[in-house]
Amino acid sequence: MLFILGAWAIFAGIGALLGYTFYFPFEFTKTLEDIPFHRWQVVRVSVFLTFGYLAIRHFLLGNEKLYPVQFLDIYLKFLGGSGLIIYYHQGITEYREYATLGFFIVAALFSHFLARPEYKKIFFKR
Repeated sequence: MLFILGAWAIFAGIGALLGYTFYFPFEFTKTLEDIPFHRWQVVRVSVFLTFGYLAIRHFLLGNEKLYPVQFLDIYLKFLGGSGLIIYYHQGITEYREYATLGFFIVAALFSHFLARPEYKKIFFKR
């Protein structure tokens, strides 16, 4: 799951640098204005919440080590939670939009388990 998200992010990032716009899952649009506003809002709010959480965490806990998979876990949880609230407030009723959000919630569940200390031993050797 993490590999798929990473590969998609690299694909979409390189495409954006070349002037092509993709949004999840594989929607192509010629202009940024064609991306639905609620999707912009979900990404925007989840970035703000992740930054705020990490800033407060740094203030309270100091310079505690944070692995990339833990950062991804935090971001995906905020993405799923803020997405549900924003979709509700904006009256989004399309099944496809909730399926896309559901994918990120499932990814958040996977990353939650991968971010646990006993799984870090798999990815990092001491």
